[in-house]
Amino acid sequence: MPKSIGEADDPVGPADVSEEDPIAALMAQVAFEPQDVQDVLEEFFESLAVRFESDHWKLTERQARMLGRPSAQLLNSMWAKLQNYLPDILAHWCESTPGATAFILACGIIVAPKITRQVAISRERAAARPLVPESAKQQRPQPVSVPDKPRVGIVID
Repeated sequence: MPKSIGEADDPVGPADVSEEDPIAALMAQVAFEPQDVQDVLEEFFESLAVRFESDHWKLTERQARMLGRPSAQLLNSMWAKLQNYLPDILAHWCESTPGATAFILACGIIVAPKITRQVAISRERAAARPLVPESAKQQRPQPVSVPDKPRVGIVID
């Protein structure tokens, strides 16, 4: 394993990898890339647009770029600070909770790839979905009026 992760000019700096603590070593491998954070932000704001039925929530490419880089820097900074606390808490929890380590590993092996695959499927479906103009979405079909049945028999008006 490498002794450090990250570029020399990272504002947060490379994370030190402890050779004694495997949890700390695993956590040190996590890094938030600006493009990945930008993609997550775009997806999040896209879901807000769908949820609220308001396209103004969608991010433009420029807005996503403007949010992506500083968000990645913030996440990396917060993650670096959390690395000082989480390994001890997580290690203690894994030691005191039977099955915790196996559960975490199983989720990493089974659930994480499924989530990744679902994101890819959702993106493919969204790309294949035909674009419907907003004006067509707002027009609702009018109910078809059925003429009254003609009266049969003796009719008194």
